[in-house]
Amino acid sequence: LTLTAAQSMGQFISAILPSLQLALVITPTITIFIFIVGGFYIPFSNMSAGISWLKWLGFATYGYSGLLVNEYHGRLIPCAATVLVSVGTSSEACPLPGDDVLASLGITGLLSDMWFNITMLIVLQIIFRVGTYILLRKTA
Repeated sequence: LTLTAAQSMGQFISAILPSLQLALVITPTITIFIFIVGGFYIPFSNMSAGISWLKWLGFATYGYSGLLVNEYHGRLIPCAATVLVSVGTSSEACPLPGDDVLASLGITGLLSDMWFNITMLIVLQIIFRVGTYILLRKTA
């Protein structure tokens, strides 16, 4: 779903921009920015309040959050005997609760709901596809 949402965004941007050269400059910049505010590079819990609201606009947020919720929610992560584990405020908690990992990354509230993430990816695809269709119909 994340891939098709990204493709839909690419189609939408290509329908907006008048030239290939402009698209080759703007599209990677937008995509990297979406990845940055999507939690890949900066955990949501460490993100500045000034840009944290932008996470709701990008497909990467929902794909990444959905992946982590699928992997960690409700699971206990075993620790090796020689490894000291510290996540968030807890330390040396073995087995490590997966929900603590999610909380330390700032994946709480709506983002911790798998179905919300899936729904938002589908909604973004529909918005981008319908927007592309409208833009292409106007230029034809």
